[in-house]
Amino acid sequence: MKVSVILTSYNRSRQIRESVASVQRQTYSDWELFIVDDNSNEETKEVLNNIASREPRCTVIQSGVLQEDRLKTTRYASCINLAIPHLTGELVSYLTDDDIYYPERFERMVDVFRNRPDISVVYGSQRVVIINQYGIMSQSIRPLIGITRSPFNRVDHNSIMHRRSCFEVVTHWDDNPSYWGYADAIFFSRLAEYWDFHPINFITDEHRVHQNSVQSKMHHHVQPWLGRFEPLD
Repeated sequence: MKVSVILTSYNRSRQIRESVASVQRQTYSDWELFIVDDNSNEETKEVLNNIASREPRCTVIQSGVLQEDRLKTTRYASCINLAIPHLTGELVSYLTDDDIYYPERFERMVDVFRNRPDISVVYGSQRVVIINQYGIMSQSIRPLIGITRSPFNRVDHNSIMHRRSCFEVVTHWDDNPSYWGYADAIFFSRLAEYWDFHPINFITDEHRVHQNSVQSKMHHHVQPWLGRFEPLD
């Protein structure tokens, strides 16, 4: 079973190297990676092109969005929608350009789908790391909530895997501009209208919260597509 990964990218030339490396380090090798770059700076584009030239399983898609159009949609959801028609894997997973997967993630999740053809959506536990300019401040584990139809704000973007056939019913991510902080939760809620979310008792990924993450910018009422944010405190 091939895993299709959609990784959204915007102006993180350093962090995205580690995100891609976390896919390449998977103990399960049957995967394809679509990096959807939202018209990043030239430095980031060069990094992505170098990655794709060295990794045959990786494809870079450029959104070409104009700066004045960024406010019109939730951009990471728009980028995910660009990748959906290109997917060839039976399973779909998501990643952002400042987070990482743990090495056994694909192997553990694929095993569930192989053994349970009745399951369409799985999710794992997540390590949440809070980082400031001096390094790691704290770490915690996002708890599993069991088999659920209520994933809203309880299951994270990077922790899920679902069958590609789900797109035959829920065809796309809603990129309404009001969903900047939780487009993943909106999509997951739509999936939950049709399928249970099944947990695996394993830490699948690491979510990094830092001053320039979308989550932090939204908290400080800063537009997520702006450059580096330096809080006054």
